[in-house]
Amino acid sequence: MTKSSRVLNEDYLDVEDELKRLKQANRSIETAYSSFQSFSRREKELWDKIGQLSVGTEAERSVLREFDYLEEESHFFNGKLTEGEDELKQELSWKIKQRDQLEEAIFDARKEETKCHE
Repeated sequence: MTKSSRVLNEDYLDVEDELKRLKQANRSIETAYSSFQSFSRREKELWDKIGQLSVGTEAERSVLREFDYLEEESHFFNGKLTEGEDELKQELSWKIKQRDQLEEAIFDARKEETKCHE
């Protein structure tokens, strides 16, 4: 049985709400990435200053280990962020396709309903 234009429109509005939620999630990822980059840059600057002060001391090795750790954490975070962005893009693409199909179905249903009322 074919869905009425009203039911299809409700489905369409649900998909639109989901698209809005996904776009908000995308903005959150972008904000998280930007914040991480800023904090990471600042932390590296601070460790660099500590490194300069510790040159030739026993603490120098600790600072170098901390730099290595920060680099690993940065790569890990960026990798996870990229994975999330890719999944989100796929989901957005699917929802846009679903929305477009619903638009067509609504148009066809309204055309059919108009024929039935004539």
